[in-house]
Amino acid sequence: MSTTMPIHSLCVVGQTNQHNQPEPGDSAKKHRRLARLLTLASVGAAMVFLGLTTPQTACAGESQSTAVPAAKVAALRATIEGHTQGKVKVNTVRTTPIRGIYLVETGSEVFYVDESGRYGFAGAALIDMQRQQDLTAGHVDRMHRIDFRQLPLHLAIKEVRGNGSRQMAVFEDPNCPICKVFTKFVDQLNDVTVYKFPLPVISPESIPLARMAWCSPDRSGAWRAIMAGHRPSDAAQDCDTTGLVEILKVGERYAIQNTPTVVLASGKRLVGATPAEQFISELDASTASVAARR
Repeated sequence: MSTTMPIHSLCVVGQTNQHNQPEPGDSAKKHRRLARLLTLASVGAAMVFLGLTTPQTACAGESQSTAVPAAKVAALRATIEGHTQGKVKVNTVRTTPIRGIYLVETGSEVFYVDESGRYGFAGAALIDMQRQQDLTAGHVDRMHRIDFRQLPLHLAIKEVRGNGSRQMAVFEDPNCPICKVFTKFVDQLNDVTVYKFPLPVISPESIPLARMAWCSPDRSGAWRAIMAGHRPSDAAQDCDTTGLVEILKVGERYAIQNTPTVVLASGKRLVGATPAEQFISELDASTASVAARR
């Protein structure tokens, strides 16, 4: 595969990287991650344009950590939410291998706090040095998994190539530069079924483009043209957009805040631009995993 994609590249809700600038360094990423904990980042703004808003709910996940007694969870929740003036909503608290250090889930993020709940680590990875295992990454991966069968696949723009055995769903925005690169990469893959979900969340300008494609008699062709950079000025936008609203609700339900976001048939979520070789490996592993469960 000749096409390669930069690692850690993505388009963030409410922010367009029009010049495909490189991501900031580790320090800036950690500050930005903490900022995400203290703000309400969701697809709600896009849903306002389409006439519907819904409360955001977290994606449930499983964990190998031990549950914390209810009284301790209540105390940590009260302390954390009190110190952040309610901006950080604690969903789950779990123990870690380090005595007195707790893992906290809030929305789609995880961070660590001490016994008091006053001091914490955001943007940090907890590493098992002996096993050389990133415990944080494993937990986040499990927390972010999505049941592929629960996605509204009937609303997606479906493309099948070859025998279609390798399945994936892609949430993409027409103003996301990385999405356009990723589309070209996916077009080179054989034996795939791709379910494309328009997710116009980067900027208000994305919403009429998604409407144009949705209202087109050739939805697949229109979306492909828009993702290739074409901007039709006279396309209809006055059809029933209930399905598009439902896609936005799915994005909010699973805290899909960056594009492109790929959901493999195994439920694994891949965000941003994954290197080509790694992506194909993940896709094949997902296909094998699903086949083994049948």
